[in-house]
Amino acid sequence: MLAHRHPSITAALRATTVVGTLALSLSLAAEAEASTPTLTGFARMAAPLIAQLETGRSPQQEQEQEQERREPPPVIDPASGPVFSVFGGSVFSGASAFQTGATFAYFFGPKAGIGVEVEGNLTFGPAGRVVQFMGSFVMQTGARTSKFVPYIAIGAGILQASTGFPRATADALAELGIIPEPTTETAPFVQFGGGLRFYVRPKMAFRVDARLAQVALDLEGLSFGDSLFPMRRIAGMISWDF
Repeated sequence: MLAHRHPSITAALRATTVVGTLALSLSLAAEAEASTPTLTGFARMAAPLIAQLETGRSPQQEQEQEQERREPPPVIDPASGPVFSVFGGSVFSGASAFQTGATFAYFFGPKAGIGVEVEGNLTFGPAGRVVQFMGSFVMQTGARTSKFVPYIAIGAGILQASTGFPRATADALAELGIIPEPTTETAPFVQFGGGLRFYVRPKMAFRVDARLAQVALDLEGLSFGDSLFPMRRIAGMISWDF
C-alpha cells in the first residue's frame, strides 16, 4: 500500500519545495527594493543639482523668474503720493512783477492720474506786494512711460494786495509833511492753467507752470463782470517726489 502511495508523496514534497523557494526569493527581492534606491530614484534626486550646475541658478530662483515672466510687476509712477515744489516766475497784470512761492501736491493711486495741490506765493511789484493762497485740482497723464508729464489744473484762491506810492513820490510828499498810508485790499479769484513736468531724476523734476486768474475786485459803481481783473503768471519749478 505504501509502495503505491510513495510517488504521490514525492510529487507533493517537490511542489512544496518549489513554492517555498519562490516565496523566499520574492521576499528577499522586496527587502532589497525597499533598502536600496533604484537608478530612477538616484536620477530624480540628482536632477535639480545637475540643473543648478548647468544654469547657475537654484530651482527656487528658476521658479521665481518664471513667475516674473508670467506676471510682470505693476507700473509705479514716481509722481504718485506727495510732491513738493518751489518756484520763481513773473506775473503779468499791466506791468510785470516777480513772484516766488511753494506748492504741496498729493496724487492718488498707482497711476497718479488725479491730484490736489495747495500753493502760497508772494509777488513783489514796483508799488507794493501781493500775497496769494490757492488750491487746485490737477489732472495729468497718469502712470508715465516717458520723462515728460503734461497736466492741467483748475482752482480758486484769495489774495491780499498792499499798495503804496512809488518811493520818489513818497519822498516828495514827505517833504511837504504828508505821510501817505499804504492801502490793503483782499479779493477772491479763480484760476486755471497747465504745464509740463520733466523728470531729470527718478524723484526730481523740472516743471514749467502757466496760470490765468480772474480776480474779483470790490469796486464801487461797477458790475461783477466789469470788476474782474485778469492776472497771468508763468513760473519755473523744481519738484521732489516722496
